Amino acid sequence: MQIKTGEIGDMWKQFSAWLGAYLRGCGSFLKRHRTGTLVILLATIVFFGPMLIRLGSYSPGGDAMFNAWELSRNQHCILRQDCPTYADANIFFPHKSTMLYSESQLSAAVVTLPLHFLTQNPVFQYNVLTIVLFFMSGWCMYLLAKYLSRGNEWISIASGLVFEFAPFRMASIWHLQNLSIFCLPLAVLLILKYFERLRAKYLWYLLATLLYVFFASWVQMVFMLVALGILVLGMRVFKVVAWRPVIMVAGVIAVVALATAPLAVQYVHFSKANNASFSMLDQEVYGSSLIDYVKPYDGTLIGKIYYKLRPHAQLNAFNQDSFSYHGLVLYVVGLFVLVVAYLRRKSKAARDRKTYFLIVTLVVIAIAGFLMSIGPFLKIKGGYTYAVGNGIQAVIPTPYLLVDKFLPQLDFIRAVGRASVLFLFALCCLLALFPEYLDKFRPRYQYKHLIIAAVYGLIIFELLPIQHVPMSIVPQAYQMQIPAVYKYIKNHKQINDIAILQGNDDYPKATWPIAWGENILWAGYTNRNVFNGYSGYTPPKYLLEYIDFINFKPASTPAEMKSMSIKYVIINKDLSGPTSKKPHLLQDVSNTFPKVYEDEHYALFRVI
Repeated sequence: MQIKTGEIGDMWKQFSAWLGAYLRGCGSFLKRHRTGTLVILLATIVFFGPMLIRLGSYSPGGDAMFNAWELSRNQHCILRQDCPTYADANIFFPHKSTMLYSESQLSAAVVTLPLHFLTQNPVFQYNVLTIVLFFMSGWCMYLLAKYLSRGNEWISIASGLVFEFAPFRMASIWHLQNLSIFCLPLAVLLILKYFERLRAKYLWYLLATLLYVFFASWVQMVFMLVALGILVLGMRVFKVVAWRPVIMVAGVIAVVALATAPLAVQYVHFSKANNASFSMLDQEVYGSSLIDYVKPYDGTLIGKIYYKLRPHAQLNAFNQDSFSYHGLVLYVVGLFVLVVAYLRRKSKAARDRKTYFLIVTLVVIAIAGFLMSIGPFLKIKGGYTYAVGNGIQAVIPTPYLLVDKFLPQLDFIRAVGRASVLFLFALCCLLALFPEYLDKFRPRYQYKHLIIAAVYGLIIFELLPIQHVPMSIVPQAYQMQIPAVYKYIKNHKQINDIAILQGNDDYPKATWPIAWGENILWAGYTNRNVFNGYSGYTPPKYLLEYIDFINFKPASTPAEMKSMSIKYVIINKDLSGPTSKKPHLLQDVSNTFPKVYEDEHYALFRVI
């Protein structure tokens, strides 16, 4: 088939016309939203200021390092670089299926591929993505709020800032999988626009949005399905939309679910084979209590005052994983909007009836998030057992107990308190509707602007952080440039199957495991197998094997390492000197194995 020169010219003209129209559309979109975009961007930059100057050298450790490793390992697999089987990651060697120990972050790895080509430093990629996802959380909520508020710029900005910087978000700063929930307001906006305009482009955008979150986090995927399911079903039950649009949206969700099925099946099989689910006790530990919803965060103005007046109070929350305080001002605003909408539910105005049904749907989403966050048993404060007399202890079951009973497939959700994000999301949406319903409550109310200004002030007082992103006090957290030993390993492909040992568990004052996280962090850079690991699930006997290695015995340990196919050993010299818990570790390894390479902080040995 031959294409004539004239046809090529016509194709180029059509493409140029489409590209020009698309760019003009983007320019028009940004112009309409420039104020909110700039405010949220500036707030993000100010908050992350201390990190912005250390993008390639700072990591707090723990989950942040684990997520950074995940990004790099996924990128190597996407590029077909020493990744024969996706499920068999390069941590916890020689164990198999180690990528299934946690959430995969595949979509996050895809969007950061350009950074991978720019620099293969996993710390840089992780830090950039963390900041971008924070911005996206606020910006997407701002866009949804502006749609709901019919263009009210400043209340939309407030909704965006709350969804980005609320205390709940401060508990998940270093969890990329949790930050993928920025897709929730974006998906809701796309669905509402599709229901209104019935244009196919919104379905394509929805498809891309759901693909990101479904391949980023199983837990956030469940929360998304709950929220979107309630939204779509509610709009249909209230006859706001016809069946066909509902079926189209449901079809997009089904397509994305099918796309994730091959990976999901592997996770399910692994979980069953290794009993990797979490018990009700885990859910209680990481679930929210009632008082968590009214206990301020110490990084806000109200928190500083509260904990100064009550210095011995439980700090921030009884939940060990997240904070569920979303601000008394938002609770009052949400209740006000609901009451006024209820009083006007019989209005003849189509907008009033439609918005009322949407508000009811949002309230149901909030209730679902609240009940999920509580877990299977009610906690008023820190415990879920209550004395009823004569030494008898009782528990109060909650609706989530039915999930444990009838949907055991969701046992992988240990941190059920994170479901409180649905409560926060609904409150942000109701905040967007507040000016409209304040006007409906009393038209031409002369103090309306003062009330909205007061709400803004209370949001700042109760919810917005008064300090930069919390940074580690451990000096090593600021020195995460790629060590010379790992550059050497990357340049010598024969070096593989490595055990990393240290005499002390971690650096002084480390509250998050920095050394343990660092052991796998650089495996993301080198893409070599390491015996070490860091994850929510640990292979049986792994810790016993590690203890045997650090209790190094020249007569038996080399043979044990060979039996496990360990070919090289790295010693962290900063944690393995004479004053460490294992004062002879470095010397014993040096006397037993030939040294291959050494830098200021590490020594590499070959197992013989």
